[in-house]
Amino acid sequence: MIINVKNINKAYNTEIETNTVLCDLNFQLNSGEIVAIRGESGSGKSTFLNLLGMLDASDGGDLFIEDKLINSIDDIESTRSKTIGFLFQFHHLLPEFTVMENLLIPLMININSTQNENIKWCEELLITLKLMHVKDRLPSALSGGERQRISFLRSLINKPKFILADEPTGNLDYENTQILLELITTFRDKYNIAFIIATHDDNVTKICDRILNLKDGKLHHIKGND
Repeated sequence: MIINVKNINKAYNTEIETNTVLCDLNFQLNSGEIVAIRGESGSGKSTFLNLLGMLDASDGGDLFIEDKLINSIDDIESTRSKTIGFLFQFHHLLPEFTVMENLLIPLMININSTQNENIKWCEELLITLKLMHVKDRLPSALSGGERQRISFLRSLINKPKFILADEPTGNLDYENTQILLELITTFRDKYNIAFIIATHDDNVTKICDRILNLKDGKLHHIKGND
């Protein structure tokens, strides 16, 4: 089991009221699983992903990553860089850097690999997607589909155990959606990477092993074993 969430809570306080987003929520994720999180806008899907990615802190409950309880800043920093990849609706590539540089930047924190090893790994990924011809281009010189595929490669760059994807097809047409979904299943099969995908897209749920609906602060089973 890669992720084990036990009784996670999250609320946001305003001057008028307290808005409870997650309430004693439980969740588990196994290697190589693709899980869809559905729910109405404002139901807390992004909040849930942010908590799993340790970009935000819960108000209570426990988060275990590979059986390790995450309870300190040191745990967060070491686990996030080695274990988690992020894929979003918008590519968030750095506009002033080339494709290759965008891929290399996350690898600079890895003291166990050399620059040559990092370049070789980036080239391997680019070759897999037949994108070596764009490695020296800036993001502005890429098509929308190319930018999203490079963003996908960047989410893989640290060889994570799981990837958190927040509406990754929300800005794509049908053709590029199908390309991205094929990449997700291909890389899941090749590297045994798990994916948690917050989505409204029925095309995405077709490739998922489980579909869960987030409602009233809890996850409800729709498809697959829970």
